[in-house]
Amino acid sequence: MEERKISPGVIILGGLGLALVGALGLATVAWAAPPPGRANLYGKVTDAVTGEAIPGVLVSLNGLEVYTNASGNYSFTDLEPGGYRLEFSKSGYQTAIY
Repeated sequence: MEERKISPGVIILGGLGLALVGALGLATVAWAAPPPGRANLYGKVTDAVTGEAIPGVLVSLNGLEVYTNASGNYSFTDLEPGGYRLEFSKSGYQTAIY
């Protein structure tokens, strides 16, 4: 059986404003501003073919891990500046790494 593809969306909110990365189809989302010099990362994971939200996706960011909720949303808050490896994985789907 061929694995399906994950379509992650990413929003980075930091001291310089809002940056949008990836394919993103978010409705209204409330964001809290991060502390000065820090950033928050929010996103939604959907099926690349159907566009439906995928709950239970493991989202890893340099050793930090969260699972997407029932709506496919995830977040990491109060992140320090720097380079990050962002990985999305779930059984039955191809792992996506950025």
